[in-house]
Amino acid sequence: MLKGIGILIKEKLKTKTKKIIFIIVMFFSCVIISLNSYNELTKEERYIESKTSRLYENIRKKSEIVSMTLYDLKSSEAFNNYIISLSDNYNLPFTKVKLFKELVKRNTIYGKIGYYLNMTDNISTSVITPFGTIDKKSFYSSLGFPEDIEDRKEYINYDGENINLYYEDSLTLKNDTISYIISLDEDIFLSELIPEGKYWYIFSKDKVINIGNYNKKNSEIEKQLVKILEKDKYKIIGSNGYITKILGKRAHIFYDPSFDFTLLYLEPQIDIFEIIIYESIKVFSIVGILYGIFLLAISFIVKPMKQLAKKLGYEENKEEKEIDYIKTKIEEIETMNETLKNRMISLRNYQKKKKIKDYLIGISENDGVGFLKEESEIFKVNKYRVMIMEIYDIEAVENIFDKFNMSKEVISKYFSKDITCEIVDIDYKSIAFIMEELLPKEKLEEALKNLVRDIDINFGLNFTVVATNVYNDVSQMPKAYRIAKKILDYKYIFKQERVIFQEKISENTFNKYYYPIELESKLILRTLNSNEISVKRIIDEMFNEKNSSSMDKKYIKEFGVLLYNTLNRIFIQLQEINEDIKVKDYNINEILEINDAVTLKEVFQSKILKICKLIKIEEENDIGSVKIKIERYLAENYMVDISLENLADYLGHSFKYTSVLFKKVIGDNFKNYLSIYRIEKAKELMRENPNLRIKDLAELTGYNSSNTFIRIFRKYEGMSPGKYFGIVEQENS
Repeated sequence: MLKGIGILIKEKLKTKTKKIIFIIVMFFSCVIISLNSYNELTKEERYIESKTSRLYENIRKKSEIVSMTLYDLKSSEAFNNYIISLSDNYNLPFTKVKLFKELVKRNTIYGKIGYYLNMTDNISTSVITPFGTIDKKSFYSSLGFPEDIEDRKEYINYDGENINLYYEDSLTLKNDTISYIISLDEDIFLSELIPEGKYWYIFSKDKVINIGNYNKKNSEIEKQLVKILEKDKYKIIGSNGYITKILGKRAHIFYDPSFDFTLLYLEPQIDIFEIIIYESIKVFSIVGILYGIFLLAISFIVKPMKQLAKKLGYEENKEEKEIDYIKTKIEEIETMNETLKNRMISLRNYQKKKKIKDYLIGISENDGVGFLKEESEIFKVNKYRVMIMEIYDIEAVENIFDKFNMSKEVISKYFSKDITCEIVDIDYKSIAFIMEELLPKEKLEEALKNLVRDIDINFGLNFTVVATNVYNDVSQMPKAYRIAKKILDYKYIFKQERVIFQEKISENTFNKYYYPIELESKLILRTLNSNEISVKRIIDEMFNEKNSSSMDKKYIKEFGVLLYNTLNRIFIQLQEINEDIKVKDYNINEILEINDAVTLKEVFQSKILKICKLIKIEEENDIGSVKIKIERYLAENYMVDISLENLADYLGHSFKYTSVLFKKVIGDNFKNYLSIYRIEKAKELMRENPNLRIKDLAELTGYNSSNTFIRIFRKYEGMSPGKYFGIVEQENS
């Protein structure tokens, strides 16, 4: 009787255990399917974002080339003569012919990227094209332009072959205007977009064109796009891709400043159901395989062992052991479940932090504030400050990753739980945190100073902390973050301070012209490299953030002094290269007399570009002889311990200039090229004398130890010199 009851209990326990296992397996399978589906969906969205940004970047670069071509044409002597002849109607046919030749030349040089540049004026009855002069009405008619085209400032259309852009440019002479008609060949200029043309749209002013179907009606897309551009115009113009929703689909919006039009990619609907089905098949296939392995293990391992145990008589307390085993497994499953829950919590926390960061730095939309209020208490406070902690001198820090992570833990625990605070990782050297304004400014400053001091003592990291004024509107948070970043530009001015409040920088000081020393170093390096395009971009960066129209004259004077000092530093380095260069020939004192920011930029840029051209001419004249000198020096000295400093002494240049010159002449850095050169010499030596040992090769090619030679040889050849040359000896000998 008791035995029968025991068997019944055992069977019920087995059935219950199977049900529990089945439920757990199904639960975990569903969780994994959900996570995998979410990851696949996120990966697909990121891929589309990356792809559309890359395609837009290609179009933008072409647009910049067209814009540069137009700017180059407008700067030409033929164009200026043509404009003058328009005003006094003198010698107009002759200047038009000259202008036609200039136009043909630029279209011939750059036209391979798929565009044609045409132009006309409000006086002439013809249009100047790369193919000749054509009657204006006939030309406009061939492009499908409306009759009132000359009454419009801008216009865009598609004529069956090209996308045509019409721009009007008013001149300073009388009431004359110049009109430019740029025809973009869809198969060449937009070649990157053609494979997915049905998803791409071009919008300019009052018209939307679908690249895949130019006759498609896009009125609804146009209405929504106009609303978005009116609402978030400045965000779109200042970004490399703005994501929103149009017609229920994700839309990627890009603004092209060269042509003043907007590119729109209307993302096709991602089949979420297909992703879930695919992930379900994968997961259940794995579960099925594991279940099959489990059954095989039962059949071929567990059962034979039980039978053997039964024959040997080990059946005592069998039921109790099985129950203990089941309890142990249930505990393991519960532990796994808890671990999975913790991971999911960690993942949700990471996603929350990312959304806060995206909103803070201005990536996400303002519509996300409502969701963020549910995620973080900081979006519910009445007053807050935005602060940024940044490592003062990143170059002076060793083991930065570990120290920085430990510092973040200290920061997260430093402030009391009574103060609402949200910490956001910005990058490898800075942290932002948004803090509720509860402490008086004096106490907050003292707390921040203590925090910075503790981190310095414990981890050897010097942080600078900047704090904005108090804000009471969460929609101003991205603006507050930008102001905090702007304050960081002044950390070298306030280098004795480790905590800088916005109040310390007066409004006048905040609006002064100023650029960091890193930006100046970059400008000097690009100038010495005669890289004119990079130089122009850096100068734009130096001037762009300031509103020159509202700037006080005395601040422009102060900025002129900074530019004057930068020019002096450039000439100091130039004179190390060429002692014949005279600073007075460039009249840099002119910078100090300018009272207008626009003129200051033009004069400064012209002097920098003049230096670039001088360096370029000298290098072109000298590059052949320098290469011969470098090759001769390496051939005569590779077998001894030499460095870039030795080569600089030999050439008679500074170390910095020699480094730049070597890379330009040889195409590689000195250390890398010398290693390859010595390895090739080692191969030549072995061909001439196969009996050489590794130690001999190391000495003959300028290495102080055979270990160094072996390590360098293995790095570039993928194997040791002993194996390469077939030398049977101890390589370390």
